[in-house]
Amino acid sequence: MKRENRWKLPFFLLLTLFAWKPLLLSQERFRKTPPYPEPLAEMKLPEVNSATLSNGLSLSVISRENIPIINLRLIIFAGESSSPEKLPGTATLTAKTLSLGTLNLSSSEIEEKIEFMGGSFSTFVDDDYSIFDFTFLEEYLNDAIDLLSKMILYPTFKKIEIENVKRSMKYDLLNRKSDPEFLARRQIHRLLFKDHPYKKNIYNEDVIINLSQKEVIAFHDKYYRPNNSHLVLAGNLNLPTATRLVSRHFSVWQKREVNHSFLPPPNPSDRKRICVVNLPQAKDVTIYVGNVLSMPGASEDIFPFIVLNQVLGGTTISRLFMDLRESRGYAYWAFSELEFFRNFIVFLITAKVRPEVTYQSVERAINELKTIIDGEIPSFEIEQAKSYLIGNFPLQIETLHALSSKVSESRIINLEEELWSKYNENIMLVNSQKAFETARKYALLTPIVVIVGDQKNIVDYITEFEEIEFYDSRGVLQQTIKKGELK
Repeated sequence: MKRENRWKLPFFLLLTLFAWKPLLLSQERFRKTPPYPEPLAEMKLPEVNSATLSNGLSLSVISRENIPIINLRLIIFAGESSSPEKLPGTATLTAKTLSLGTLNLSSSEIEEKIEFMGGSFSTFVDDDYSIFDFTFLEEYLNDAIDLLSKMILYPTFKKIEIENVKRSMKYDLLNRKSDPEFLARRQIHRLLFKDHPYKKNIYNEDVIINLSQKEVIAFHDKYYRPNNSHLVLAGNLNLPTATRLVSRHFSVWQKREVNHSFLPPPNPSDRKRICVVNLPQAKDVTIYVGNVLSMPGASEDIFPFIVLNQVLGGTTISRLFMDLRESRGYAYWAFSELEFFRNFIVFLITAKVRPEVTYQSVERAINELKTIIDGEIPSFEIEQAKSYLIGNFPLQIETLHALSSKVSESRIINLEEELWSKYNENIMLVNSQKAFETARKYALLTPIVVIVGDQKNIVDYITEFEEIEFYDSRGVLQQTIKKGELK
């Protein structure tokens, strides 16, 4: 009897296992193939209304009611790529000095006026443009436009203020040279833009001493023209009101022809390069992997790449983060991003990893790129990425500043309609086949790899690379070593 009971229990367990097996397999399939996302609600974006003044100044207005502040962004289509060849930094110095004095206002008086308006004012200079960002209380709209017009039209560019800004620019660069992400991004740009005008945006602190009042005045006179500018206003106002006020204060801004030479995109890297930037005492390793995607502004490949970027490394549930951090424990974080320029994109993978897994992390990152070239991404991954991008877009423009920034960005890269009113439509048109075909067009597998870390701590973990270029923090090549030569 006891023997019979001993057999009944295993047999019962066996029956239970067979009964549960289909359910277990179903759960495993569910984990590997998540369900398609639910249909998204229709997205209603604020309307962007535009006009052009008689002097050529273009204007965009985004009306948002019941918001007590207004954000104003003036875009000048001249950045560091327009700086004189031997005087990089001129565009940045010009922009930073504009708010430090006009014919009738001193630097301190300008600061007081901005503070009185409950406002904030900042400048940003990129390769192709300079931006002046001004946020203030709604009731001071007329005063704010008046103040901005004085800064743009009647700057004094006093020598003492120029010297103060130069000193600030120098110390800022020196301080940021201990930031591994800053060094990595600059180095990958330096190598990708080696023979391109965009290299002028990667100047070192020693060139700042060469800048003078004369160059600043000449740059302002040449590029700060209404027909080379765009004004974006977001807040509780409409286009007629904005046009009337802007015309009142900017009508004397004289139009003049601005000659911008066409800048072709940089040539993509045609071979994988491993570049180590020495950052003494760095405990971890920062990795940037990237290349140029040469595509015109209106290219049909932009939106497939936006979706591909989301699949690869857009969030903490994307492939790179799940592989390098969650599955293998190599990285503290791992993402990918797209940097938009006038007529091309830079695709980047970024990660922070432990020194001892530097080689493996680089290889895994490039392997993730290889997977999207060797075969189609499953449809459910593409649909999840599209769902996230469309669902997250309203969150990206929740604040007035973010809304103005997004509209400005689309204007800068000449994709106003595509990245705004047709954003959802363009994302939804992407499918697995389209993403696969797009990925195969570009040089994703011959990237430049920048590794920033303490050279002494990582040298034993990178010996498997075929060739390594070693740079100092200024981007100067120190030596190139082939596999087997590292000691």
